Amino acid sequence: GLVGSEMCIRDRLMTAKTIFRNEDGHLFRHLRYTYTYDSENRVTSKEAFKWDSVKEAWVPYFKLDVEYTDSEVELNYARWNSRTNGYDSYTQTTVYELNDSNAALMLASTK
Repeated sequence: GLVGSEMCIRDRLMTAKTIFRNEDGHLFRHLRYTYTYDSENRVTSKEAFKWDSVKEAWVPYFKLDVEYTDSEVELNYARWNSRTNGYDSYTQTTVYELNDSNAALMLASTK
């Protein structure tokens, strides 16, 4: 199963998180997430990487970009395409409405 994680914190904001897999008491790298923030300390991007044990390197997996307006939050999801060596155009967009207390309510989701 999955076990714990290792986090990198800068200015009280998590900038990276690594998830490890436990196999018979041995820990193996599994997933790594990196985060970027705007000037208001809101997440603007979350990028995921999978561990490639053959290459012994982190390889891109997906990216989630976050856009904010006064009343909405838009999440745009894109998968990594190893053939083009880049992210595909957004494959899923989800829009959340922010209510008076800034709680997010889902408005629409498209694929």
